[in-house]
Amino acid sequence: MEEITANERVISRIRERHFRIWNMKNDTMGLNNNKQSDSNSKSVNDLANSQEKKTRKKSTSKAFLNSTFPTLLDFKHPYRQILMAIKTKPFLIMTGICGTGKSRFARTLAYQTCPKNLQEGGQPGNFQMIAVQSDWHTSVEVIGWTNLQGIYQFTPFIHFLIKAWKHPNTPFILCLDEMNLSKVEMYFADFLSIIESRLWVRGELTSDAFIPASQFRSCLEVDPDLWAKIGIKIDERMQQRFLTKGLTLPPNLIVIGTANMDDAGKKFSMKVLDRASIIEMPDVDFYNGIKSSDTDLKFPDVPISLDQISGLMLYGREAYEFFPKNGDLIISELCALDKILLETPFRFGYRLRDAALIYCSHNFNLPGSTNNKESVYKYLDEVLLMKMLPRISGFSVTEKLIDNLLCFTKNKYPLSFKRLTLMKNGANEYTGFSFW
Repeated sequence: MEEITANERVISRIRERHFRIWNMKNDTMGLNNNKQSDSNSKSVNDLANSQEKKTRKKSTSKAFLNSTFPTLLDFKHPYRQILMAIKTKPFLIMTGICGTGKSRFARTLAYQTCPKNLQEGGQPGNFQMIAVQSDWHTSVEVIGWTNLQGIYQFTPFIHFLIKAWKHPNTPFILCLDEMNLSKVEMYFADFLSIIESRLWVRGELTSDAFIPASQFRSCLEVDPDLWAKIGIKIDERMQQRFLTKGLTLPPNLIVIGTANMDDAGKKFSMKVLDRASIIEMPDVDFYNGIKSSDTDLKFPDVPISLDQISGLMLYGREAYEFFPKNGDLIISELCALDKILLETPFRFGYRLRDAALIYCSHNFNLPGSTNNKESVYKYLDEVLLMKMLPRISGFSVTEKLIDNLLCFTKNKYPLSFKRLTLMKNGANEYTGFSFW
């Protein structure tokens, strides 16, 4: 594979545009019914059954909390996968049992990116925790509403977006705690749509608006104190922005949701899984923070900059231009995977393709990363765990489909193969196959 070169022309152009049910009645999702498929299936069964039936949450695919948070972002950084997922698209969902540090990571990231002027009483002013409630069924719980008098009722979410716009060079970390207590696609519908509307226009990252400009103008007519209520009474530049463009998605906003995948939580829909990267937190290491002093919840001397964790690329073609040969390999692997998923409800589209290309590109550009075929498989393995395997759940999954996926992953994608093995060994007639 060729070395990646930082092509200035491409960079300039980017700046301008920017988932064992034993259901023997249904084999309709099996793709290979010939003798070779039967042979492969037997081979995969042997491989899968040779794995020890461990607790389902024992997986090396997970992210581990560290007591330190290095400010140098390189290939060996303990949070490389998470940070590169953020750089690919600033929307993560962290899953795991209670008390494994899901929300702590979000707070840690805020500490590590917070400049001195936003350090408020020892707390990072670029961090907002919102506890999702089980009765959130509409988006008004998030973006607010206009009362009968025409006065807009602003929410903590909206206030945080406005604050992020006031500090555009600092990452702002929004943590939606236990975000699956309610259906995400209901209360967070606006965000799920708006994050897909992002577009580079004359060097500025634009999007659709949470609150349109016309609504600001209407509310201002009946509420002269509007600007003071949202903290921009003397900021004429910000006032003008909201009156002409509305409240759009701040380019420096990072949304991290936490989820306990138990009976109390709602399943994530395909709409959500298609947009977010899923990061699993590990089993508990009871020595973590005991034998070493925690420095993750302390302000660093030099905070991590927005450029280090915020990506310019929005589309796969932009990443492809950096490394076309590696891009061809990624696309060919995704095409092979798509053939396995053909005629199933688990097929993926352009979002996953783009995410794979962009994620691999960001990783290749890290100091210490190698650019070869093995690295492509390593990074694509991580993409499959974050973006594709979480979709594979429920009674629509047949054993033959799992076997075909095991065949696909067994020699090249060790983390995905291990997870699929756990899914097969953990299946039962009540839950079927499940990533969770």
